[in-house]
Amino acid sequence: MAHPRTTFILLACAATLLGARVSAFQSGGTETLSVDADHIEIQDKTQRALFQGKVRARQGAMTVTSDRAEVLYSSSIVDAGGAPPEISQIRASGNVVVTRPDENATGSYAIYDLNKRTITMIGNVVLHRGANVVRGGRLLINLNNNAASLDGGGSKVGTTKSGGRVTGVFSVPKRNTGAPATTPTTPDTK
Repeated sequence: MAHPRTTFILLACAATLLGARVSAFQSGGTETLSVDADHIEIQDKTQRALFQGKVRARQGAMTVTSDRAEVLYSSSIVDAGGAPPEISQIRASGNVVVTRPDENATGSYAIYDLNKRTITMIGNVVLHRGANVVRGGRLLINLNNNAASLDGGGSKVGTTKSGGRVTGVFSVPKRNTGAPATTPTTPDTK
């Protein structure tokens, strides 16, 4: 059985997190990461928190929503002395949506690695950037340089309805043909 003081501290931390429905963590960068859900279970011994039900994680202009999320963090909440733990990864599953300015991506599963600043999504991924839509099995978003790469995902993880291939529909702006515009002339009748 845990020491009564340890149990009290854990319960106080959990009550604080649950009561507010919002928990703030340090994210290794300058922006605070906030996570809220219908239910949270803190497993401090293994340094993880499990969020379930309408999970929403926000950092800056980016939001990740899902049915469930496992948040991995360093340092024990109990031993941190009041400082928030530092998050290393968020593993989201079930109806995952990543929203950033001018784009959103959906998939079955996502891993947000805060140290590498990457998001990997698998399982019938759909990426919308403006009017462009790309579908595949696995998406990697590099938040350092705003690059995204999509592949079929292979036969074991997240194959798509298109047979493991990447498909895309792209908006093509109307272009000028380069020929000078001519105005009809009327014949000179003089």
